[in-house]
Amino acid sequence: MDINPSIFRAYDIRGIYPKDLNEELAYRIAQGYVNYVQPKGKIVVGMDVRLSSPKLREAVIEGLTDAGIDVLDVGLVSTDMYYFAVGNYQLAGGIQITGSHNPAEYNGIKM
Repeated sequence: MDINPSIFRAYDIRGIYPKDLNEELAYRIAQGYVNYVQPKGKIVVGMDVRLSSPKLREAVIEGLTDAGIDVLDVGLVSTDMYYFAVGNYQLAGGIQITGSHNPAEYNGIKM
């Protein structure tokens, strides 16, 4: 699998779907998150309204659960709501599928 390194930014991952960011890579990113962060507890996963978000969310959840992590899927939420869920419910972390302010063909991941 060829990975475009420019999608990895200081605060998030952003790329054109499915050219730069697709389900296979989302799965691998979720597995890498578990390997690197080693969360002790449940992880929240949310998504924005982009058409590609449900497929990427499913891949992330599969990657997390295959790595032995319990997931709280909060579905369609804003990034602020995702951050609130992590802190308010004292979860071990989280992943938000969002293209943020980028054009419609983009999507991304915040952790």
